[in-house]
Amino acid sequence: MKYLLHILVLSAALFWGACNLEKEIDLELPQYDSQPVVECYLEPGKPFRLLLTRSYSFFDPFGLDSSFLDKTLLGGALVTIAYNNRVDTLPNTLSLEFPPLKIFNYTGKNIVPATPGIEYTLRIVTPDGKEITGKTVMLPKVPIDSIRVEWNPQRDSLARILTYITDDRTQENYYRRMLNYSTLDSVPDQDFLANDRIAQTEVIAFGSGYELREGDTVFNTLFHITKDYYDYLESVQLAVIGNLNPFAQPARIKSNVGGSANPLGIFTCLVYDRDTTIIRK
Repeated sequence: MKYLLHILVLSAALFWGACNLEKEIDLELPQYDSQPVVECYLEPGKPFRLLLTRSYSFFDPFGLDSSFLDKTLLGGALVTIAYNNRVDTLPNTLSLEFPPLKIFNYTGKNIVPATPGIEYTLRIVTPDGKEITGKTVMLPKVPIDSIRVEWNPQRDSLARILTYITDDRTQENYYRRMLNYSTLDSVPDQDFLANDRIAQTEVIAFGSGYELREGDTVFNTLFHITKDYYDYLESVQLAVIGNLNPFAQPARIKSNVGGSANPLGIFTCLVYDRDTTIIRK
């Protein structure tokens, strides 16, 4: 009986002690150095455009007030893109595009040529005299061969779509497949990366889940992307996942721009095929 009593007393002491395990501490965080962030997507048939911003610390206030653009956009830089023995200068001019909403603060007058194989060189001189450089190449468009609608055999009110393309097996290719339901002016309902290393034949099929109903509209977009862009997107996805998990290791953004300005970002071409499907039985 005494032994049991001692156990109860010890358990109670441990219980009450455990209730006071919280302790507030102050951490000295290292000073965050803001970096220039480059996003430049060269889209055939559209003007040369670029977004140049400043990065924020994870703990910086991020208010969307009237001063947000002034605090975020990095103006006063010299931006040039060289290709085919010519150099285009992009003035510090704000421009928008819909849908979806895209913002650019450097906009040129010339149109991006669609010829595959053209190499582009980016050079930016920031207001403090530092430099950002990057290179990319225009890839050929990989067309969507066909789209097939399949109905769920167990629940015939739901359907999925299968998208077929022909892959060039003589080289390594990287893809980004996006599905938007109802409208393009929204976050994609499906957005994933793929490469052709997993493909056994030249025919590759991309599928969706059984989540579509009769009358739904599906915008199917297939991007043929460079390895640089593939690595960049993958690292951004991992960084987002890491921010949501307090126990995850921080993920490094794999940029393809560099230079004395210590930038982050991507300089690439956007080559894609898009098809619209209305789900019908």
